[in-house]
Amino acid sequence: MKGPGKVYLVGTSHDGVLREVFRRVHVEIPTPRVAITYAALPHPPRDGHQHAASIGRLFHPAATVERFSVDGEDDAMPASKARAIVENANVLFFGGGDPVLIAQRLVAAGADAWVREARARGAVSVGLSAGSIALCAFWASWPDDDPDAKATVLPCLRVVPDLVVDCHAEGDDWEELRVVRHQLGKDAHRLRFAGIGSGSALVVGSDESLEWIGKPFSL
Repeated sequence: MKGPGKVYLVGTSHDGVLREVFRRVHVEIPTPRVAITYAALPHPPRDGHQHAASIGRLFHPAATVERFSVDGEDDAMPASKARAIVENANVLFFGGGDPVLIAQRLVAAGADAWVREARARGAVSVGLSAGSIALCAFWASWPDDDPDAKATVLPCLRVVPDLVVDCHAEGDDWEELRVVRHQLGKDAHRLRFAGIGSGSALVVGSDESLEWIGKPFSL
């Protein structure tokens, strides 16, 4: 029986590390069927079909790509259709944007369960920036109108259920990641915390082992 799929958590769209991730995915999955979500964006890109196709070509010129959307997005599709796209995919791609938005939308729609099921059957997941954060266990939200307010921890997709990450925040020494760890209190001891810098990626193996591409950082 095939084990759980790997999870590639990419810090930024740095050309070198993204190409290395796509190369590795192609080695594992020679004929990618990619499901992509733009749930991290307030509105889908105007050239969504073209953008999705370009992502697919990075995996492989012959890759097929389908976008799935959920309640809360401008052009949400029926849940049965979105779930069917996820179930048909052997690669799932979660793009950048707002990590709180993507986590809240997908969890509220029940899509977190679909994605966990996909990994369990061997599908590979790839996250970029906010998508990487959302694939893990927790993140937090901060009120826009009160910068001094306490952060509120929220559940993410838990595709990697014992890991919490932040991306490209080395400039402030991973301040928000440290806040999330503190806010989790006694639950933090059962979790791993990692900062994925610009030009770096973190690969979660089928056995939950961690492999760094680029510079590692863990709390």
